[in-house]
Amino acid sequence: MRILSIDSSLGTQLLVADAAGGGTPDATAAGMGLNILVAAQQDSPRRHAESLGPMLADALADPEVAAAPLDAVVAATGPAPFTGLRAGLVTARAVARARGIPVYGVPSLDAVARTALDELVRRDREAASTATVLVATDARRKEVYTARYRARGRDDVERLGEYEVLTPAALRDRENNGVLPPADAVAGSGAALYPELVAGREALAPVSGDAAAQVRIALARLRALGGAAAEHAGPEALRAAGLDTQPLYLRRPDVHVPAGSVR
Repeated sequence: MRILSIDSSLGTQLLVADAAGGGTPDATAAGMGLNILVAAQQDSPRRHAESLGPMLADALADPEVAAAPLDAVVAATGPAPFTGLRAGLVTARAVARARGIPVYGVPSLDAVARTALDELVRRDREAASTATVLVATDARRKEVYTARYRARGRDDVERLGEYEVLTPAALRDRENNGVLPPADAVAGSGAALYPELVAGREALAPVSGDAAAQVRIALARLRALGGAAAEHAGPEALRAAGLDTQPLYLRRPDVHVPAGSVR
């Protein structure tokens, strides 16, 4: 199964990968093996529109990628800032529509959690199986997008609670006051920006998304939906499985059309 994966949660990541047998796990600790054919990345949080087109064109023109058709597209759905997230989702949907293939969404925080748990697995697989990870990614405005997770098998994650956007101080207060149970580790770009969130715990995966991890998550969720039958799953089934492409903005965009503007 050949998959194009796009993440535009903060910077821009794009890759094309093969997963044999629709994602058959191999013997590695991190879970299923992906044969990444081509990958590209740019780190600016404000150059999604300019970067995605050339990155996509270069990836699809790669001889190894062009040798076989794409089977699906996976895109990050946030939560993340409005403009970048929208650019990635629009691009993913356009590619899928043009090629007549399905497009699946994976929340960005889920991918960060999986990346962090993989780091824990490499050190202590047994401990990682029960560990909880607090993910906090940069939401700008001195806030973070956040959620708590634990592993669901070797390739997926289970979210413990809702996605939220909070100040670091409010998030720490919730942990200190017992509103949120303390996590074993903290992950994400927000943990790197706001060291007070770490509070003596291990800091992992200082990113806002991961294009490879979201492919593994998508394939695990597709298997749970019934493999090939998942291609024909309706919107409600995809939403319940965590695979729909509805963006998770959590708040209004930074730019608004003034009230009463003449169109």
